[in-house]
Amino acid sequence: MSHRFWNICGGLLLACIGWVGCDERPWVSGKADPKEENNYRQAEAYQRMNQYPKAVEYYQRALDVNPRNADAHLGLGIIHSDSAKLPEYGFAYYHLRRYISLSGKTNDLIVNQLIRATGLRLAELHADTIGKIQTQGQLEQMRRENDDLRKSVLSLSNQLYSANARVTAPAPLVSNSTNSAMAAAPRVPGSPTKALEPAPRPTPRPAEPRKASTPKTYTLKSGDTLAKIAKAQGITLQQLQAANPGVDTRKLKTGVDIRIP
Repeated sequence: MSHRFWNICGGLLLACIGWVGCDERPWVSGKADPKEENNYRQAEAYQRMNQYPKAVEYYQRALDVNPRNADAHLGLGIIHSDSAKLPEYGFAYYHLRRYISLSGKTNDLIVNQLIRATGLRLAELHADTIGKIQTQGQLEQMRRENDDLRKSVLSLSNQLYSANARVTAPAPLVSNSTNSAMAAAPRVPGSPTKALEPAPRPTPRPAEPRKASTPKTYTLKSGDTLAKIAKAQGITLQQLQAANPGVDTRKLKTGVDIRIP
């Protein structure tokens, strides 16, 4: 009986292995409908019951069995694109694009709208990160440009320093023989050397008193105006009016004398 028991167990084991192998081969070879695969059917059932984490788990199992299961990619893309379920827009975008690629349904309007929506939402969520990356790149570029400018300024400064050093080089010293000849110049006997005396300063001349200018007078004629008279005398109208405060400019009388400053 023991021998018969082990024969039965071995047969069951071989049957199980054959069943598992037959279960996977049709999906991979494309001879069976991927929607009939057990993991995919369970994922659909969980999705209808709104048990989305379990649905995601079994859709992933379906893809493990058949990575080219376009409908499993579509199910994952729909679940991940719904913010009320599992808002994972990066996964949604990937699985929806994968569905289009595997199924060849490039004109699927609904799926294409979901792809655009998830792509925009993904860009909005990561706009700050993208902006930081761009800002960091700009800062690195500015640092490199500043380093290049600093090197250029340093090089120009060195060139200017070298040029100034050549221009302001000290004059060559007179030879020792010339200095000795100048130091040994003969002195004339009997003519003592006089100490140099400072030159006398010129005595400043006293300022001459200014002579008081004698004021002039002008006799008014017919048709004269103060402006006309000031212009003829080379003075301003205000100066003429200040010198004649009692004269009414609107009623000038012929024959009256006015002062010309």
